Amino acid sequence: MSAAMKSIYATITNHVQMVGYMEIVEAHGRARGLAGFVFNDVDGSVKVTASGLESVLSEFIHDLKIIRPDTAIETKEISEDIRLPSPFGRITMDEMREISERLDLGVNILAEHTGILNNHTTILKENTHALYSINDKLDTLADKLDTLPERLAEAMKK
Repeated sequence: MSAAMKSIYATITNHVQMVGYMEIVEAHGRARGLAGFVFNDVDGSVKVTASGLESVLSEFIHDLKIIRPDTAIETKEISEDIRLPSPFGRITMDEMREISERLDLGVNILAEHTGILNNHTTILKENTHALYSINDKLDTLADKLDTLPERLAEAMKK
C-alpha cells in the first residue's frame, strides 16, 4: 500500500509579513522535501501551496504552528492534480520593494535602539558623576577617621 500524496493551499494570518516568516516556511518546506511555494499576499497573509505525502504535509503544518503559535493557519485540500515546483521555494512579487521595506524597518529599529542606548549613556554618565561625588565624600570622611585617634587624644588632654 503506497502512501497518499496530497496537495494543499494554506492561508496563514496574524503578523506574518515583514518578519522573516516566508523564509521559515521555505526552510521547513525544503527540509521536508515538499514541492510548492510560499508568497506574501496583498491582504497581509502568507499563502502556501504544497504537495507531498499526506503525513509530511501534516507535520509541515504542525511545525509552522509550533514556530509561531500566534498565527492562524487555514488549509484546504487541492483536489485537482497539479504539478508544483520542486524544491519548495518562495515567490516575491516585487523583490526590490520588499528589500527596501525591510531595510526601512531595520533602520527604524536601529534608530529606536540608538535612542535607548543614548538615554542609557546619559543615565550612566549622571550616575558616574554621582559616584565620583560620593567617592570624594568618602575620601574626606576617611581622612577625618584617620586623624580621629590623634584628635581624641588631644581632646582628652584638655
